[in-house]
Amino acid sequence: MEYIIKEFLLFLTYSFIGWVCEVIYCSFPDKKFVNRGFLIGPYCPIYGFGALAVINILTPFSDNPIIVYFLAVIVTSLLEYVTGYLLERIYHLKWWDYSNYKLNIHGRVVLHNSLIFGGLSLIAIYFLNPILLNMINKLPLSMRYTSSLILLSIFLTDNIISTLNALKLNTNLSKLHMIADEIKETMSEEFFIKLKSIQSDEELSQIRVLTNKIDELNQKFNDISKQNKEFVKRVFAAFPNITSKLHKETLINLKAVNKCEW
Repeated sequence: MEYIIKEFLLFLTYSFIGWVCEVIYCSFPDKKFVNRGFLIGPYCPIYGFGALAVINILTPFSDNPIIVYFLAVIVTSLLEYVTGYLLERIYHLKWWDYSNYKLNIHGRVVLHNSLIFGGLSLIAIYFLNPILLNMINKLPLSMRYTSSLILLSIFLTDNIISTLNALKLNTNLSKLHMIADEIKETMSEEFFIKLKSIQSDEELSQIRVLTNKIDELNQKFNDISKQNKEFVKRVFAAFPNITSKLHKETLINLKAVNKCEW
C-alpha cells in the first residue's frame, strides 16, 4: 500500500509539472492564460503516466544515458500514440493533430515532440525523481495516506465530470449535425419555390412556413451550441486543433458560434 501511495503522489506531481509546462508553452504565444489538458484541475495525466512508465521501465538501464534516451523516445511516443487513439475511439474526436508536421505518425505523434520527451525523461530519471522521492519519504506516513485519499477523490471526481462533459459535447455535435442538414434541406425547398417567377398564395404560404422552420432550426442550433459553454470554451482553448471525422463542418461552426459568444 505504501508503494502504491508513493507512486500515486509521484503520478500527480508529474501530471502537475506537465500541466505547468503545457500552460507556459501555450500561454506565452497567445499572451493569455491557457488552461491546458482535458481535465478541469491543474494536471495532465498523460505526463504522469509517461513519467512513471519511463522511470519504472528504464531505471534498470540508468547506467547508460544514451540507451535510456532512445528507449524513452520510444516509450513516450507509444504512450502518446495509444492515448490519442483511445481518445479518438471513445469520444470520436481527434484532440491533437500533428498531420501538418513532418515525420508524424497518423497525426498522433511527431518526431520533434518525441525527441523533447526523451530529454525530459532524462531529467526525470537522473535529477527530478530522486528529489521528489526524498520529499515524499520525509512526509509522515499518516499525512501521505490522508493527502492521497483527498487528492484521489478530487482527481476521480474531475475525471467523471470531464468525461461526462466530453461525451455530452460529442452528443451535441451529432444533434447539431442533424440540425444543420435539416436547415440545408429546408433552405433548398424554399429556394426551389422561389425560383418560380409567379408564386401562388399556396406557394407563398409554404415559403412562410419554411422560413419559420429555418428560424426555429437556427435558434435550436444556437441554443445547443451554447450548452456546456465553460467546458467547450476550455476544450477549444486547450486543444485548438481538435477535429472530428464525423462532424468536421459542425465542429468548425460550433467553434465559431462560441467564439462570437465569448
